[in-house]
Amino acid sequence: MVWKTWKTRILAGAAVCLLLGAGAGSASAMVPYKTYTYDYEGNYVVSPDAYVPDRVVGAIDMGIGDGTGLNQPQDLVTGPDGRVYIADTGHHRIVVLDEQYRFQREIRSFARADGTEDGFNAPAGLFVTDDGTLYVADSKNARIVALRPDGSLLNVFEAPDADVLPAGFIYEPSAVGVDQAGRMYVISKSTNMGVIALNADGRFDGFVGAEKVEPKALDLFWELVTTDAQRSRSAKNVPTEYNNIAIDELGFAYVTSSALDARNQLQAMRNRDRSSQYAPIKRLNNTGIDVLKRNGAYPPAGDLQTAETVSRFIDAALTADGVYSALDATQNKLFTYDGEGNLLYAFGGTGSQNGVFRAAVAIAYQGEKLLALDANTARVTVFARTAYGDAIAEAIRHRKERNYDASIAAWREVLKMHPSFELAYSGVAMSHMRKAEYREAMENYKLANDWDQYFKAFAAYRKEVARNIILLIPIAAAALVWLAARFFAYARKVNAAGWKKAGKRTYKEELLYALHLIVHPFDGFWDLKHERRGSFRAAVTIVALVMAVDVWRTMVGGYVLFPTDWRVIELHDTALRVLIPFVLWVCANWGLTTLMDGEGSLKDIFIASAYALTPIVLIQVPAALFSNVLTLQEVQFVNVLSTIAYAWAFALIFVGVMVTNDYAPFKNFYTSAVSVVGMGFVAFLVVLFINILQKMQTFFATIVDEITFRL
Repeated sequence: MVWKTWKTRILAGAAVCLLLGAGAGSASAMVPYKTYTYDYEGNYVVSPDAYVPDRVVGAIDMGIGDGTGLNQPQDLVTGPDGRVYIADTGHHRIVVLDEQYRFQREIRSFARADGTEDGFNAPAGLFVTDDGTLYVADSKNARIVALRPDGSLLNVFEAPDADVLPAGFIYEPSAVGVDQAGRMYVISKSTNMGVIALNADGRFDGFVGAEKVEPKALDLFWELVTTDAQRSRSAKNVPTEYNNIAIDELGFAYVTSSALDARNQLQAMRNRDRSSQYAPIKRLNNTGIDVLKRNGAYPPAGDLQTAETVSRFIDAALTADGVYSALDATQNKLFTYDGEGNLLYAFGGTGSQNGVFRAAVAIAYQGEKLLALDANTARVTVFARTAYGDAIAEAIRHRKERNYDASIAAWREVLKMHPSFELAYSGVAMSHMRKAEYREAMENYKLANDWDQYFKAFAAYRKEVARNIILLIPIAAAALVWLAARFFAYARKVNAAGWKKAGKRTYKEELLYALHLIVHPFDGFWDLKHERRGSFRAAVTIVALVMAVDVWRTMVGGYVLFPTDWRVIELHDTALRVLIPFVLWVCANWGLTTLMDGEGSLKDIFIASAYALTPIVLIQVPAALFSNVLTLQEVQFVNVLSTIAYAWAFALIFVGVMVTNDYAPFKNFYTSAVSVVGMGFVAFLVVLFINILQKMQTFFATIVDEITFRL
């Protein structure tokens, strides 16, 4: 009996442990979204959660569960003391919560200087200054109301009046921001002229941030050929409409827009367009110039997927370290970027679980917490930062404070939790750069696939190395020049001896003759054919060397040519680039010149064309080595060398075929051009023949399968 009792207790304890384990294991599963980033190639990369839902605050939790609740809330901001302000638009009031999200008071009305009571009408946007002054975009009353921290009236700024405002202009402020000087930036609904700037006393100061629209050539054409009535019915190119605004500690205005063309926005992001033309978020200075940094792998524009899911930013929240989050209304997601425009993490989604939304409309930071307001459910979701998010924030903060050792340590903590996070490697590299540790910076930028910054670090490292070996550089250059001169002198000696030699040439003499031919093409190709200074075996060797050079360039070329450590050598690619075009040229040219009184045989054309490729071998081998000491801005040197090599080779092929067939220049040009067309025709026939063979194979296989099935 005792044993049974203990047995029951043991089983019960085991069951409790299992339940606890299941509960602990499901804690992370309770997060109804995946946190992710994009790598340099645009691949979706899942990361640890930077923020998790801590609590969801509804009307009852706030202490306003008296039946009124919140009705279509449109904005949410936090004050310097941690208090939360909600624009309860449907109830024409401002709800004030304490730092624990408990109802503190509501502001429905305020007393004017003459003692009369005035109230709000659909307040849509809020802003709190460092001294606690609350600015309200009183939308339907067409004004901005400024309230003191205790809720008393400070000032009322009526609709601006200026001659530059167009006729019929409707002032309906939906968002407001205020800089340290008291200058107000107002976004009015259905206004595409930019952000309205008001002086501290409310006087109109102009529009800032309006994007200039440059019509396309097709638009100008239709403007000329269509009538006034047709133009009035057609869609017009108009500047961007903004929908929300936030002001950072330096007075710069972060403005968001959801009215951009989805396909243009997505294409600009995929093309890594750093301009602001199709940017859904901008950072405007006091003159309206966009100064947002877009130095990440992709510009800050949200999801990199399809035009149907392109992000529509409707709000932004800022931190003191330059980090900002943008709210995407398309998928109810939050995208967080650092001051350079790198995506730190994205999370959120659509749904009814805690942590996702029905219709998120506003976000705000409350210290380390991130708040999000859902207009559909009238609830505030409080996100708490995780250890992973803390490590990222700490790394960015230390970098801003120029504490680079601490920043590197924090980024390494991030990498322990997310080893494939490219930005962490970039962060480590940036700190190494600031410490003038260029070699370490290069290695980490390489891991981050940040090749622009890699070459900046490489340039600094190269300068450092060059300073240490400054005396060896001219010695090494002189030695290379001396060796090259000795080699070409030896080749010239061998070729000179060949004029007196009769009979069969040695393999070495046949190969070295190519060095004479490339600088004396007319005499060289004549002797190649009539004096038998070359051979088929040497020609095959040269073609093989050109293919080897193609592989060599991939293996040995610097990162300026191949910015990756993953260099896969595919011999069939080399064959497609070198061997197949060469064979097609020889066959097409021989077939055509045979019909046009050409004197060259198939072997003659093959040998002449092969010897003409010698400059590619001579130039591309040192060029590939040279590319290892070049930066991205100096890649033109390698491109110029490659252009010279191929131009020289093509010119030699032209001369070689002309001399071999004893053609005049014009006739040779004509046959060469037709030969190129013939190469395409032959390639088409080969592909067509292979396709037919594949279809025949499939057809016969189907017949065999059918007969087998019937039997």
